[in-house]
Amino acid sequence: QSLEHPKSFLFLRQDGKIGDYIVSSFVFREIKKFNPLIKIGVICTKQNAYLFQKNHNIDEIYLVKKRSILDYIKTALLIRKERYDVVIDPTIVLRNRDLLLLRILNARNYIGYRKADYNIFNINITKDGHFSEIYKEALALSNISLSDDSYDIPQDGLTKEEILQFMTDNQLNNFITINFYGAGKNRKFNDTHIIDYLAYIISHHKCPLVLLSTPDTHEHLSRIANQFNDVFVYPNPHTTIYHTIELIRNCALLISVDTSTIHIASGLNKPMICFYSQDKENFTHWHPNSKNACHILHYHDNVNEISPREIKPEWLDI
Repeated sequence: QSLEHPKSFLFLRQDGKIGDYIVSSFVFREIKKFNPLIKIGVICTKQNAYLFQKNHNIDEIYLVKKRSILDYIKTALLIRKERYDVVIDPTIVLRNRDLLLLRILNARNYIGYRKADYNIFNINITKDGHFSEIYKEALALSNISLSDDSYDIPQDGLTKEEILQFMTDNQLNNFITINFYGAGKNRKFNDTHIIDYLAYIISHHKCPLVLLSTPDTHEHLSRIANQFNDVFVYPNPHTTIYHTIELIRNCALLISVDTSTIHIASGLNKPMICFYSQDKENFTHWHPNSKNACHILHYHDNVNEISPREIKPEWLDI
């Protein structure tokens, strides 16, 4: 009965990944568009809460400490009083603490992805596809009609001004952003390759390059950038995801090994050159969901297998 007219949704997002947030961002907007009175709650960690806090479509944010089973129980007991109509858990791997959390929530309906083996899920999505499609299916099963599946890319006003100032200071108007580091050892370019890529791109295309950095990689990438005339790293070492978003928003092309920046560029409709492993399932779930030009290079075990010469010069024509 409640799935015909759900009054409240709870999303489990304690995995903490930025890319997952981007790929599912349209869901919150579309639910509110369908009926502004539907309540939306999200369970997340302190680490990724800042993304959800910026989203005005989300009504309640519940924080859990990632590895504390006690904290999971305490939070679940608090949420249980709300008696949510629909809980959506799109994750593939379900840990024991997640299962405990789900049971305590005592929601009216549970929508899961490939969760037929778990009795708690009364609705199970089996279709394979991009994760955005899995979210769409969850909405369809909840009788929520959807009119627009474009991603909601967050924006921070102060950061936007900082990046525009950085662009003015360095006369960056038609630049390429490059993300050389993804999660996991096999998705990080080594220094020799980074230098090789920069030299190759510069030799084929005379435009500035901006390397996307994090507080951990800022100093190292700045040292590499200083070896070249037209390669830049945003000078503030305390960058956030919002700086990265603004650099991608203003760039002409993204070259990336990291799926979170690939999803951001998809949402901003930017052309891309992307590096993915040959893992077919991972590619099915997380490929660039973009209508713009996307060139994809696949590696077997490690991204350093790919030579910059595999990037065709015409791909850099922007």
